Amino acid sequence: MPREASAGGVVIRENAGSWEVAVIRPHGRNLWALPKGHVDPGETPEQTATREVREETGVTASLMASLGEIRYVYQFRGQRIFKRVHFFLLRYEAGELGVLPPGPRVEVDEVRWVPLAQLVSLLGYKGEKSIAARATRLLRAGDSTPPGVLPQGAGS
Repeated sequence: MPREASAGGVVIRENAGSWEVAVIRPHGRNLWALPKGHVDPGETPEQTATREVREETGVTASLMASLGEIRYVYQFRGQRIFKRVHFFLLRYEAGELGVLPPGPRVEVDEVRWVPLAQLVSLLGYKGEKSIAARATRLLRAGDSTPPGVLPQGAGS
């Protein structure tokens, strides 16, 4: 069975004392998802996650912690493919949400910031919901620390 690897992230920013997360609506879909994409040859999952976040949301973000991976099998042109998607928690650094380079506009119809509290219920894919729940727990565990600083051991 062919194998594929992708990577993406839960991009957070603080707004008025609360966390917000960048989500995308993939082209032609009526659901919300996390930004993600294929790991290119010679790229690490971490590099892919930051690149895909930039390409699909228009913002740059820095890695904070690994959120693990989801695995699933899907069909493409009659062939079953095993897919692993690595996810990371990333902190917004700069850029304007939705200002995308020409290529990704084909892949993404809409991007927006949503409150962290709404993230799990908003996402359309089961595996991404579990990653979002993990990110939410990690961020809530760090509520007493300054923004951008995770508690010791929180990324493991």
